Amino acid sequence: MKRTLFFFVFPVFVMTILMPVLPVGVPLTHAQSGTVIDSQETEFPEVVAELIQAKRKKGVLTVKVRVRNNSAKSARVFWRDVKKNAYLMDEANQKKYFLLKDAEGEYICSGDPDNIPANGTKISWFKFPAPPDEVKEITIVLPGCFPFEDVPIEDK
Repeated sequence: MKRTLFFFVFPVFVMTILMPVLPVGVPLTHAQSGTVIDSQETEFPEVVAELIQAKRKKGVLTVKVRVRNNSAKSARVFWRDVKKNAYLMDEANQKKYFLLKDAEGEYICSGDPDNIPANGTKISWFKFPAPPDEVKEITIVLPGCFPFEDVPIEDK
């Protein structure tokens, strides 16, 4: 009887405690990895850009930005000529780093978030040459939003 009661009560207890805390339909690993480092207003009404990653690995710095539409209507969002206007600023060395290109000369980034549903999100990513290892913070500039300043670089 005690064992049967345990197998019934424990799952109900866990569901009661955890369900209000976790976002619906989002696996735990995704919820943890989507931590917002910084957020900035954009030129699009009720749309914010949330910086969720600045990771340096093997000479490349990967930047991930979640674009969040806080409006009740879908929003058309685009990075205004991102290939020419996105860059990192290494203020310590007074140097800019522009997007990387592949062997065919194409910029290495995800492109525009495009249409974001009401209260929805989309993720954009960008690859830059990494600043030297001694640089621990950078500024990330993306067109259409205020700069992300003093961003800590995560080393992998």
